[in-house]
Amino acid sequence: MQQLFHRFLQKSSPTPPPGYPLDVATSGILVDDPEHPDDIVRRVRSVLDLVWKDRADAIEREACELLGVRDLRDYFRKPGADGFWRDHLQRYSRSRRKAPIYWLLQSDRRSYAVWLYYHRLNKDLLFKALENYVEPRVRRQDKVLKELREQHGAASGRAVRQLDREIERGEDLLAELQNFRDRLKTAAERNLTPDLDDGVILTIAPLYELVPWPEARTAWQDLEAGEYAWSSIGKQMREKGMVRPG
Repeated sequence: MQQLFHRFLQKSSPTPPPGYPLDVATSGILVDDPEHPDDIVRRVRSVLDLVWKDRADAIEREACELLGVRDLRDYFRKPGADGFWRDHLQRYSRSRRKAPIYWLLQSDRRSYAVWLYYHRLNKDLLFKALENYVEPRVRRQDKVLKELREQHGAASGRAVRQLDREIERGEDLLAELQNFRDRLKTAAERNLTPDLDDGVILTIAPLYELVPWPEARTAWQDLEAGEYAWSSIGKQMREKGMVRPG
């Protein structure tokens, strides 16, 4: 599965060569959103279809059985054991050095996520994720809720109870998406320009509220305390007054 991911979030070139048979996410962003063209599961299935053609569905089922998950979405949503994130983190760790290059930014209940590719990071990537993916998802869910409420006003009997449940679930999802958006916006508006020379752990630290990785929170707390003063992010935080007085 790690190899399939490399096909989407390539670091070797900004754009795939002419005639490349896959739609590569050259922006460095994929999402956990079944209705979006850049949905991570949709992209994986495009590779399965290309390579195995008529056997793609069978290969997918076999892969899920080997991974011990219900389906591919379950695999990508699980931040812990048997999930892609934990598997990737282990593969990209050596001794004390942990350097995952695919970053999982996930909502509280795991209903939505954005995947970022480390080698595509720049000062605009978080804003692009907000503008092109997260904000449209929030608006779409808000529209769904409005339509459900309109149906509710014209319904009766058993249909009302069913709509009550759908509206409740929809409201919970909207609140979850809004919370995710607000946290990502907070991280983006710190306007900290990533410097890959700082290393993964310091570069991911501003996203500590969204990444299921305790080391990111620890690194952020250390940065706020004035540690890693040599790093680019440490210098930027000091210039912005984001370092706590010692």
